[in-house]
Amino acid sequence: MKTISIVGTSGITATELIKILVNHKKIKIKYLLTSSPLTSLQTEFEMFKKNYRLSKDVELLPTYDEKTYKLLEKIDLIFLCLPHKVSMEFVKKVLDALGEKRLPKIIDLSADFRIKNVKLYEQFYKTSHIIPHFVKKFVYGLPEMNEKIRQKIKNANFVANPGCYPTTVILGLAPIVKFAEEIIVDAKSGYSGGGKKLVEEYEGYGGNNTYPYSASGEHRHLPEIEEQLSLLAHKNIKIVFTPHVVPQYQGMLTTIYVKINKLQITLHNLYEIYKKYYKNCKFIKILSIGELPQTKNVIKTNFCEIGFAKENNWIKIFVAIDNLIKGAVGQSVQNMNLMFGFEETEGLI
Repeated sequence: MKTISIVGTSGITATELIKILVNHKKIKIKYLLTSSPLTSLQTEFEMFKKNYRLSKDVELLPTYDEKTYKLLEKIDLIFLCLPHKVSMEFVKKVLDALGEKRLPKIIDLSADFRIKNVKLYEQFYKTSHIIPHFVKKFVYGLPEMNEKIRQKIKNANFVANPGCYPTTVILGLAPIVKFAEEIIVDAKSGYSGGGKKLVEEYEGYGGNNTYPYSASGEHRHLPEIEEQLSLLAHKNIKIVFTPHVVPQYQGMLTTIYVKINKLQITLHNLYEIYKKYYKNCKFIKILSIGELPQTKNVIKTNFCEIGFAKENNWIKIFVAIDNLIKGAVGQSVQNMNLMFGFEETEGLI
């Protein structure tokens, strides 16, 4: 039985992660870490444990404390459910306290270790990276990208969990990105993707609002997407990317328009290419020609649906996931399973 600690327990991500982990047969949640004063949280914490069916011996610890760091040394894996910048600050403190060799395995759900080009990270996230030398230690955690990545995750001590939009775009393009000449991405996410603050704001005015944002190439997920696609294609990949918020709590549907240098490709060819590429990927569903993805089919699951259409010289690739599960916590558990040598689907099906 592997022991787990979760850092950053107040957000949507942490609560969704706990919902999955309490049903996982091969791990035990040992510590939850919070930056709030413990004395003010004890009653609330006991209610939290009851509501989420946590074991009575789960302990609440202060995030920034030398005693906490020493306890974490005996933990098998830490999930970091922290905002960007805060996540790397925590990693630095634990790294300074324990040293790299004594660190437990880490899966970071923030963006702090995803982008290997640190200058791009600093440009898009508007903050300096305080441990840039440690970024290369983290493996990008999207197992279905290819078998090489899956093996790296299996052998990794530190994994950077992908963002939700990058998950859909990369999975949608991986089998054909090396042939791509032009790529336009239109992505739509449930409003939970904006975290607690957006959820409260959105529901506060009654919802029923769909809108684009970060529409001029400044979205923070853009460098992550382009970096990973470029690695897959072995050439520089640039995309036009427009994200939207839609009036549903969770779920993500991404439409990718691609012009490729194989002009004679048919939908049947495309279907066969994708079926072959993802043949060993249990969470990827390649839909039959004429069938298109819907978010209702993947909500509250770790599955990803991919479908196709063609119009003139444009190929259209449609990808549906749950932004909170395959786009975040489900994928992090999938990565954990690989890191520990468990069945990849453990706790997720």
